[in-house]
Amino acid sequence: MPRILLSGLLAAGLLCSLPASAASGCLLFADGSGKPISTEGDCAAQLPPASTFKIPLALMGYDSGFLVDEQLPALPFKPGDADFLPEWRETTTPSRWMTYSVIWYSQRLTEWLGMARLQQYVDRFDYGNRDLAGNPGKHDGLTQAWLSSSLAISPQEQARFLGKLVSGKLPVSAQTLNHTSAILRQPDIDGWQIHGKTGMGYPKLLDGSLNREQQIGWFVGWASKQDKKLIFVHTVIQKPGKQFASLRAKEEVFAALPAQLKKL
Repeated sequence: MPRILLSGLLAAGLLCSLPASAASGCLLFADGSGKPISTEGDCAAQLPPASTFKIPLALMGYDSGFLVDEQLPALPFKPGDADFLPEWRETTTPSRWMTYSVIWYSQRLTEWLGMARLQQYVDRFDYGNRDLAGNPGKHDGLTQAWLSSSLAISPQEQARFLGKLVSGKLPVSAQTLNHTSAILRQPDIDGWQIHGKTGMGYPKLLDGSLNREQQIGWFVGWASKQDKKLIFVHTVIQKPGKQFASLRAKEEVFAALPAQLKKL
């Protein structure tokens, strides 16, 4: 099991009940404004963003000053922090945070922001259903909302959010966008720069336990070359198998991208 994939799985492991309408998943390509060019499957159903929420979190971190660049701040692991992987028990930088989906680094950021500022950012970004309540009765939205049942976003909404990001229409600076893009960098394709983030977890059963018989995976991001941009959002809902849903989503996007990019 690849460690990076496992970290994304564990980081996004507290998800809500899966809507029946989302069973087919979604593959969506959009232009640089977030307007869909092509869609397959159900792209309207809202799902927990899981680790894809690290994209808006990075924007918040750089905009607020908590994050400095790709290597700072380098925060030490503390006893009591989530430590699912050995890599999570090490000093973590923004780049390492994104690569290994280090959950406690996200929580350190949201706790520093506080609920009022976190909600303000989510509202200003018009991100999904904007619901940061967290788990019912636990008042844990500040550290769990994107991993549980409250915050949800559809593939169509992800595309609109990313459209605002890549077109510079979010209320953040160009420097914030540049730093965020840097830690999201993926392998290039035919001269196109690719930026993206996976997310993965299990739905919750009615009793609150995880339904390990079903996985939900995301891969979202954008491709850019000079003034051309293409946004992609892919969700995969599947039974556990040899390949994680997030890895499948990422591989399917990379397989489909060359043909899509040739059309631009």
